[in-house]
Amino acid sequence: MVEKGEEEVVSLDNIADGMSEMRPDKKKTNKRAEESKENPKQKLKKSVVALLIFSIVLVLGVVGYVTVVFGNIPFVVKWRNIWIETAMTTDQHKWLATWFFPDSLIDEVMSGQVDIKDISVTDIYGNKSSDVLGQENLVVGEKDKFGNTVFANDLEENIVILEINKSNFKGKLVLVDDPSRVFLGVTDYKGSRGEFICDYLEKENAVVGVNASGFNDIGGVSLGGEVTGQCVSDGEYWGTYSSQYTLVGFDKNNRLVVGGIEDWKEYNIRDGFQYKPTLILDGKKVVEDSAGWGLQPRTVIGQCKNGVVLMLVVDGRQVGYSIGATMEDCADILLQYGAVTAGACDGGSSSVIGYNGEVINKPCARDMPTGRYLPNAWLVARKSTTDKEK
Repeated sequence: MVEKGEEEVVSLDNIADGMSEMRPDKKKTNKRAEESKENPKQKLKKSVVALLIFSIVLVLGVVGYVTVVFGNIPFVVKWRNIWIETAMTTDQHKWLATWFFPDSLIDEVMSGQVDIKDISVTDIYGNKSSDVLGQENLVVGEKDKFGNTVFANDLEENIVILEINKSNFKGKLVLVDDPSRVFLGVTDYKGSRGEFICDYLEKENAVVGVNASGFNDIGGVSLGGEVTGQCVSDGEYWGTYSSQYTLVGFDKNNRLVVGGIEDWKEYNIRDGFQYKPTLILDGKKVVEDSAGWGLQPRTVIGQCKNGVVLMLVVDGRQVGYSIGATMEDCADILLQYGAVTAGACDGGSSSVIGYNGEVINKPCARDMPTGRYLPNAWLVARKSTTDKEK
């Protein structure tokens, strides 16, 4: 039996033990503090390692930069040049080249830009087929003979629109049965602003349309009121002829004409404009790879021997969706569908296609999903309109 006094002693001892456990052990605390203090040698070692890593990264960066700028490895040279070409053929992003590459290299790369002034006129041998576009064998949503998906098979308007889906770009290709239906629509606000592609479709009663010539775009905020070079629509001229650009237009016999032509009346041009480069002459492509024009959104127009008109619009500058196409990419697509003559229209953020009152591509100007203001546009008249005229 434990006495009362003994119980009290035991209880007090237990309390004291508990209190001592709750108090920090000075020896342990001091030991941790000492351990937390880095040894000067360890500090030096870490500093040396950090400096070594930084030096390696710096050296690799310098070596990489020198390799890219001055190296001659084919793969590196190809993509370095495309980078420079792409940047320098934009209005807003030239700094992507000028900040990182010397002017001498930029000048050297851009001096290789293809700009052929040779003249080519489509030799139309006659359109004898009642189904020149092969529409009887096309089904919307299925593939055509070249593996491209049919987006629209408009039997009433004799228009076919195909989806072009490549590894680095997506776009739309329009096939028009009759070249006499293709004309150049021009803004009603010359000197002030252009118009949206859907505005052109509505006012001109057109079924489909794409952007055409370039325009002065200072600061990237132009309203498209001043056309680049010269254009003509139904015999009415606008702008000033420039020897820097080539003609892309249709004569009064509905043949596509491209080339460095100064006297348009000599070639009986009814509708056309100036831009560059030429892509196809007499059935042969005259551009290879990027041809000095980089990867961009594109709009090009071509014509086949049977008169069929091809209009291609490629989306670009949208990582994960469509980066853009080279000039050769566009030429190859048109050649596949039989083009014998082709020239480039304005590209970049201006590239747009409208069909039945709606934009059916993805322009890269995100703040303007309906496309930019355009000084003019290639349009395709509705069959109802052309039938009445006939």
